[in-house]
Amino acid sequence: MLDGYRFRLYPTREQQQILLRWMGCQRIIYNAKVQEDRYYRRFQRRMVGTAGMEVPIDQQYSRFITEQTAFLRQVPPQILRNGAVRWRQAYQRFFKKLSGRPKMKRKSGRQSVWLTSELFEFRPIVDDTTGAVCGYHLHVGTDKFPVGSIPYVAHRPHGIPSSLYIAIEGGHWWLSFAAEDPTVTMPKKTVDAATEQIAEDLRHLSPEQLAVRTLGGDRGVAKPLMTSDGH
Repeated sequence: MLDGYRFRLYPTREQQQILLRWMGCQRIIYNAKVQEDRYYRRFQRRMVGTAGMEVPIDQQYSRFITEQTAFLRQVPPQILRNGAVRWRQAYQRFFKKLSGRPKMKRKSGRQSVWLTSELFEFRPIVDDTTGAVCGYHLHVGTDKFPVGSIPYVAHRPHGIPSSLYIAIEGGHWWLSFAAEDPTVTMPKKTVDAATEQIAEDLRHLSPEQLAVRTLGGDRGVAKPLMTSDGH
């Protein structure tokens, strides 16, 4: 079962400067995608010849690295790529009507950077007596762009995530991610013979025949049970 975790992080001053640079560069790529999208949509409305043309929704970012933005090469390329991916994910939420269209990210307030597995590693701390893993060291960076080991306070056991966020808010640094909860054991799914026989009998039916022979139910609060036929 996936669970969310949020721990205090304690980078050194040098590490803070590197992480702030990563946050700024990822924000630049995200905002550049927002501005590009606004330009295309504005241009599409004004030019009759472009009516009906689709506005590009991609994850490309190399066109934003110019002589004026050469400093973007001073961070790992995954940081820039993740900025474009964050923008596209926000756009996908907009298409699903889960949020508004992506907006410009500000330099003030909470700042964060999204790191994927290429940019960090949880190195296990093994108990010499029992041989069990009793914690982790968070190591951030690559050979070309090293950050180093950053201490964090894990007040409960956690699994290893595929990506994480490092954020600064109110002068405090935070580490957040979603991972499997090692303290929860999911029960094995078992199917009895009767259920298997019912499934076997229904497999040969068409969708129309299934609709006649089956009834779905949705449990709720205001209405304890609503069936698929409207009752």
